[in-house]
Amino acid sequence: MTAAVYTYIGAGGKTTSLFARARQERAAGHRVAVVTTTHMMRPDRWFVPADLPAGWQDPWQRDGIVVVGQDGADGKITWPGDDVYFRLCTAADVVLVEGDGSRRLPLKVMGPHEPVIPANTCEVHCLAGLSALGRPVRDVCFRWELLNLDPEAVVTERLLAYIVEAGCLARIGNWKDKTTVVLNQADDEALCQVGKRILKKLSRPGKLTAYPAEMRESK
Repeated sequence: MTAAVYTYIGAGGKTTSLFARARQERAAGHRVAVVTTTHMMRPDRWFVPADLPAGWQDPWQRDGIVVVGQDGADGKITWPGDDVYFRLCTAADVVLVEGDGSRRLPLKVMGPHEPVIPANTCEVHCLAGLSALGRPVRDVCFRWELLNLDPEAVVTERLLAYIVEAGCLARIGNWKDKTTVVLNQADDEALCQVGKRILKKLSRPGKLTAYPAEMRESK
């Protein structure tokens, strides 16, 4: 296997961040493959079913990005299977993996069997969304009960940092050492300053990101 593999986990713009990375890698001249180890919405472009029909590499050669998976329920796709995954790792320069789900909420706590990170991953990106700030836990955090959080508590900088630390970083074992935290939705200068303060509270390095609405809606 020759591809560099990056796995995206967490909440708050994971799929948007993954496809933004795919476009960046394509612009750098790399062949990019995208998969999920759980499930993700089937994109409007670049999708190839996991049975890899004849000529499946032609659009990949043209577009530089391919998304491969098995068709699932409700317009979602799932893991393409080990054999197909390893084939993609051999043919691609970069493989981007979505490693868990978040019910489209900005925060989440990892469940007992999450995330699902391929063994050949070289770097993990753990996302959280700054749009959760100032809102009740129950409205913005998937599986908040696993941390025994007060569902009516308002998300503060300190609480958001705690959810990322205890709800993600503390639950991914040795993968923590390969993890970069990404605080997404840093849409203005005030949120950037807040995000920088939150990152200082965490045990892993991180960065801030923001994407225009059209990129959030176009996968």
